Amino acid sequence: MADSTRQAHEMTPVDTSSEGKVTILPGAAADMSAATFCIMEEDHTLGNILRWMIMKNPAVEFCGYSAPHPSEAKIHIRVQMYDGKSARDALNEALDNLENLTLAVLEAYQASYTAGDYQLKEDLDYSFEAVNDRLWAEKEASGRGTRAEFEEAKREKEEAEAAEREKLTKPKKGKPIKVGGK
Repeated sequence: MADSTRQAHEMTPVDTSSEGKVTILPGAAADMSAATFCIMEEDHTLGNILRWMIMKNPAVEFCGYSAPHPSEAKIHIRVQMYDGKSARDALNEALDNLENLTLAVLEAYQASYTAGDYQLKEDLDYSFEAVNDRLWAEKEASGRGTRAEFEEAKREKEEAEAAEREKLTKPKKGKPIKVGGK
């Protein structure tokens, strides 16, 4: 399966026609040493890992990506090369490398799964109270305070705030103000 997928990708380099998955935006260098590619139906998931993979190429001077607008399912990837090398070739190489990485992870996962080399975790209760109890247990185990200390500090703070509010709302007693004459 991995070989057929790899061969299919090698036979179909980046399609830069105006209606393909990948297009070259206006402003590319005539020698293709700098270009911005628009990849349709993709988001930050591919954009970030593809930028990372392109930057691993020592011939790449700059690579960055952006999602032009959150409601548009596309990303722009800008690639600039040293020494007039092709940005298109760098993108194709990065896609090949990314595919190889993905296949290697998938193969390792499948081998581990087939060998039974994994550990099932117990089903955890994800109610608010259960999660809160687990978080407090972790915090106490690491020596970052106890729940009782937190609740005491919270109670003291609330009492101080209540006393301050009462002090501000309690009418002040003072001399009566004369209204009118002497």
